[in-house]
Amino acid sequence: MPAQPQWLLRIPRIVEELAALDTPVVDRASIERLFGVRRRRAIHLLGAFGGYQAGRTFLVDREALLEQLRAVAAGERFDFEKRRRERLAAKLERVRKHLEAARVTIASSSPLPGETAGLPPGVRLEPGCLTIEFRGVEELLARLYGIAQAAAEDFARFQSAAGEDK
Repeated sequence: MPAQPQWLLRIPRIVEELAALDTPVVDRASIERLFGVRRRRAIHLLGAFGGYQAGRTFLVDREALLEQLRAVAAGERFDFEKRRRERLAAKLERVRKHLEAARVTIASSSPLPGETAGLPPGVRLEPGCLTIEFRGVEELLARLYGIAQAAAEDFARFQSAAGEDK
């Protein structure tokens, strides 16, 4: 599929600005500003939207341009591109959050004497009750990670400390 024009998703804003104008025609310079394109592309757009040349100036009827832009905004191509951009933004946000979480360093700590089932300091496991003491999110994550490690290292001992028989 060919690349979509950069201005496609800006159509609602373009329509809003065009509707606010009180001139019957729009020139090339206005198209450049509204669509965010350069001279050559603006001339091409003028032609594509039914524009004409009056002397050395390229013009398009404002009402006709508004009507065509509204039709594009109501079309399938606009809707597809809008949904694609929303999915991309959501995926980028998930990746950003994942990278942010991956930067958290969890310090490995050896359990103190008397800790239950190899659990990290500040964690107590009794039948039906798990208590975790922490001073920050990173410390909480470190203790949760330590709990998972303790369970993986000696599941039978962990299960027994939790009050669950095999």
